[in-house]
Amino acid sequence: MVHILVGDIAGDAVKQALSSDTEEASVMVVKDVFNVGPLRSETLKFSELRSQFWQEVSGDQHEIVVDDLDRLMELSTSLTNETIDQVCFWMGSIPADVCTYFWLLHFLKKHMGKLYVININGLPFLDDEGKLFYPESIAALPPRQVLKALKLARAITPSEWETEGDEWKRLIHEEGMGVRQNEGGRKISSKPITAYDKLLLDACTAQPQKINKLVGQLMGKHKIYTGDRFLIWRLRELERAQRLSLTKDTVKLFDGSAATTSEEVAS
Repeated sequence: MVHILVGDIAGDAVKQALSSDTEEASVMVVKDVFNVGPLRSETLKFSELRSQFWQEVSGDQHEIVVDDLDRLMELSTSLTNETIDQVCFWMGSIPADVCTYFWLLHFLKKHMGKLYVININGLPFLDDEGKLFYPESIAALPPRQVLKALKLARAITPSEWETEGDEWKRLIHEEGMGVRQNEGGRKISSKPITAYDKLLLDACTAQPQKINKLVGQLMGKHKIYTGDRFLIWRLRELERAQRLSLTKDTVKLFDGSAATTSEEVAS
């Protein structure tokens, strides 16, 4: 069985826990987070579209390559050739996990019966101090609880394939949407790419604030699951709209008179 997880932290946690319990765990980490950014293009392949998006978000001159779909297709070929028997996706309640679940249903549809899921949403576990808690993500599970969660693995049912198999198609055809939020269970709603701009503006003051501190506080207070890079990119876009003033480490409200709206920048 190959275990699929979203993000390096979750992947490392599961790999370490499973490797201590078995000979060796095979883990595929999905590096992308599908709850932000465009999912469809008329001109670009999916991997190219996602690479281009994260290149813009990062602002990094070094080339960013997103190859999750390419690696998934290699996994699909291994399932077809029966060099791999099963794949198992570990899912929490965070929107990146749920969106990836729909992504897997779409691209692994021909492997019905071979795709398993471990869904910890709404289930109690014990933290490092032995206290009961309800983790939102796989990364939050202590090693012993990872092994407990492993017992939850089950094949995705035919009814789940039928009811949720087209959710990915719905998401990619929602025009003008760039942020996806989990409304509970596995219900994903889409919002404009500017969804968190007002929160960012409201959190800023006329006095300089540390960017990392402001973004970290917002993510915790409002349970924003985009990752910090996305919000810092939105700050740069708001600066382009002359709403904010940025330095390398700080942000403050722009006090000029030629300010435009973030919606104008996005358009």
